[in-house]
Amino acid sequence: MWRLGVLLTLIAVSEQLSILTFDVPNAVRAGDDAALRCQYELSPDESDKTLFVKWWWTPINGSSDERSQLYQRIAGRDPVAIHHNIKIEENDGILLLNVSVKDSGVYECEVSNIDEVRVYEKLIVFTPGSGVELDVIRTEDGPDADEDEEVIVSCKVEAVAPYPHLTITVDGELVNTTDLVINSSDELYDAYSNVTLSDDATAGSEITCRLAFADVNVTDISFVATEIYNGTAQALSSVSWSVIILAVSFLLY
Repeated sequence: MWRLGVLLTLIAVSEQLSILTFDVPNAVRAGDDAALRCQYELSPDESDKTLFVKWWWTPINGSSDERSQLYQRIAGRDPVAIHHNIKIEENDGILLLNVSVKDSGVYECEVSNIDEVRVYEKLIVFTPGSGVELDVIRTEDGPDADEDEEVIVSCKVEAVAPYPHLTITVDGELVNTTDLVINSSDELYDAYSNVTLSDDATAGSEITCRLAFADVNVTDISFVATEIYNGTAQALSSVSWSVIILAVSFLLY
């Protein structure tokens, strides 16, 4: 599940300062909260008078110039949340509230007390958007060698993140599809996939469209749409969105 974070037990970089626990979830659904933890340890004879702890965020594929500070605690002072949608937790943990896809990035904990330790991990915020929509329509035979009627299988999903990938299977077997992904708005994508099959060969088959993401392994009921094709689906009598997709593909290429 996406709430399982990456839990690291780190070896001390010196005889004094060490980070014991660093925990950042690898994936969080948009709208949820994300707990980030960073716990350090000093030796019994080490003073914390000069110690400070900071949390940083860098966007995916961003440079060090784009790094932003989220949190800071200087020894002897109260901790400060520098980002508006962060709740301060105990032991220098922070809670990202109501995350959006724009919160995807690399989260870094910095602990300094003469020595300095930095650890970081990537967090991806995902959204299923509209959910997967599957459309199966029987149509007249197209310009091919046989005279069998054909089935147009079309799948789409809108306003998803991160970058999506749609697959179509027939009775569990992957079929070759025509695919199109459009960057619909800031960091959100629309994805379309379609294939034309033989009506006779497809009758009685279970047709499934599945959504996956390139950067993270997550599952959700809205990622899958399934239909049993009985061979009597409504004939194509009007222009469907699947035909529009093909037209858009032609124009783009």
